[in-house]
Amino acid sequence: MTNHTEWFSSLEKPEKPGVVKIGDNIEHPIDHGGDVPLSHVKQKGVMRNVSHVPTIVKNLVSIRQIVDQAIQV
Repeated sequence: MTNHTEWFSSLEKPEKPGVVKIGDNIEHPIDHGGDVPLSHVKQKGVMRNVSHVPTIVKNLVSIRQIVDQAIQV
């Protein structure tokens, strides 16, 4: 999850609106989803199915999702 729209190479509106709850226990709406090329962090590859959540302050990643996509951690 990230609030950085500029990182996405593609964005799509979700078919079904969703929210995420993080440590602040507030529901944050998922605005879009899409793919983020890792070139901005000097890596090769693309993170797929990344949620764009404009109201979160910090980026959140799932190590499991990264490993499942065969990206080196």
